Amino acid sequence: MDKLKLLKILVAFLSFLLVFGILSAATIIYQKLKNNSANSPQNMQTVHLKEPFGSSINSMLEHNGYIYFLVKDGGRADRIVVFDPKTQQKVLRIVLE
Repeated sequence: MDKLKLLKILVAFLSFLLVFGILSAATIIYQKLKNNSANSPQNMQTVHLKEPFGSSINSMLEHNGYIYFLVKDGGRADRIVVFDPKTQQKVLRIVLE
């Protein structure tokens, strides 16, 4: 009888862990989906670098809180545009001639 009682306790404990794990996973998934919906494209702002028509971003790099864009074409020489995401403003344009 003692072995059967121990087995019942073990099954009840594992069932509890299973239900607790499923509820925890569902909560985490719900929170992540909720956070992603706050960052959906509908809520995002449009930022213009004010570069000429035909310009294209060849590459970009983030460093020390600034984003550096290598911009090509657009009827101008290649250039590096330094952008501050906090102020959402272009900080500097470096022309590569």
